Amino acid sequence: MEELLEVVNEKGEVIKILPRSEIHGNPSLMHRVVHVLVFNEEGGLILQKRSMNKDVAPGKWDTSVGGHIEHGESIEKALMQSL
Repeated sequence: MEELLEVVNEKGEVIKILPRSEIHGNPSLMHRVVHVLVFNEEGGLILQKRSMNKDVAPGKWDTSVGGHIEHGESIEKALMQSL
C-alpha cells in the first residue's frame, strides 16, 4: 500500500492527505519529513548517497538519515523509524 502523507500549508497545518506519488508529482505540495544529522568525532557531517532507484533525486547526496512523516504519525515516531 502506498504511503499517505499530510500536505501542509506555510504554517505547518495539515490541509489534506494524499498518496506519496501524488505529492512527489507536484512540487507545490509541501509535506512533512524528518532529517537526522550525524557528525563524526572531527565535526564532519556524514552524508549518504541516494540510490539510483529513487524516484526523487536519484544518486544525489542527502542528509545522514531522513524519511517521511506518515499520516497520523508523530515526529518522534518518524525519527525512530528512520534510524
